[in-house]
Amino acid sequence: MKKYLFITLACVISFITVNGQSKSGDYTLPGFREITWGTHLDSAIQDGTKINFTKSTELGDKNAYYIEDDDMLLGTVMLKSLYYIFNDNGRFVGVIMAGASKQFGEMKYILVNKFGNPHKEENPVSGRQYYWNVDDVRVSLVNESINQMFTVDFTSDYERSESKRINRNVDDF
Repeated sequence: MKKYLFITLACVISFITVNGQSKSGDYTLPGFREITWGTHLDSAIQDGTKINFTKSTELGDKNAYYIEDDDMLLGTVMLKSLYYIFNDNGRFVGVIMAGASKQFGEMKYILVNKFGNPHKEENPVSGRQYYWNVDDVRVSLVNESINQMFTVDFTSDYERSESKRINRNVDDF
């Protein structure tokens, strides 16, 4: 009898462990729209074609770019803006998207479906905020009720990951 109880208990624990895992643990985020984190600005390719980025002045960030005639539809969410962020060395490290607040729920659904429940939630006066950590990428969804806009920010820790990769391969000693 103890043997059957032990087997049943082991199965239940196994079931809970497998089904209770966050989707973000199962999902990898190597980049955005075929552009891998760390890709150089001049060598980004999408659908087999070199991407021509245009520098943006709207974000006040000298390393923000957009693509003329970019696909602004993400699932059923129509984005108002989509920016690709590069570091000082011209390496792809982030994405910033914005859309109308009325589609905030749909955007949240997309992110939860991809990455599981958020790791952190906040409800400040200005709007709701959700945060995920996927691989070496931080994802945030913020509903800015004052501006009637939401923003999604993907920030890759490419520089830190690259530094670790280089330092792991030191063969001087």
